[in-house]
Amino acid sequence: MGSLRTRARKSIHVPHSPTAEQVHRGIGTVEGDWRPGIIASSSLRVGGEVGLPSEVEQLLRAVVADGFVLYCCGPRNAPRALVASYSWDGYLDLLTIRRFDRIITARVPDPKHNRVDAFAPHLVVWAYEGPPEPALRALLGLVPPHHPHAPTNPYPAPAGLQISRAEQRPLTIQLPPPGRAGYRAARLSAQTTETSQK
Repeated sequence: MGSLRTRARKSIHVPHSPTAEQVHRGIGTVEGDWRPGIIASSSLRVGGEVGLPSEVEQLLRAVVADGFVLYCCGPRNAPRALVASYSWDGYLDLLTIRRFDRIITARVPDPKHNRVDAFAPHLVVWAYEGPPEPALRALLGLVPPHHPHAPTNPYPAPAGLQISRAEQRPLTIQLPPPGRAGYRAARLSAQTTETSQK
């Protein structure tokens, strides 16, 4: 299982995010208790609403349950952005929230020799920007990268995926619980197999 320090080093996807040593020196914090509740109570703009619709909150919980690494950019009680990433072999699935009435989900090529920055991707092979419910459903239902119908043609990433280093600080990172890191891959593979058998 490894220590938190070891797991943090293995799970961080971006070269500009803090290492475990930097986290312990106060540049960022790694937390194990960040749940969608922080999302619901955050001060990100919600298009005039005070809380999140229950359907959106359930979809955000599904993203957390899928094994995404979560990043809270800025103070936890008033984040500037929330980012979630899931690493595949050669790709990174992203969710970027700056406002709750319009969010971006994407799949980013992530070559092994040149790790992608989850806060500043240059290319995507798939992106969905829009109201939260359909965007989250699209991300949760996106086929695995090895699927024959998976998107593979890169194009410029939407500008909304860019989060400056200043906006990222302080950065709180939540790693998926043990046993959840590969859940998305297993769930989508099972779902794809079930669909193809029908």
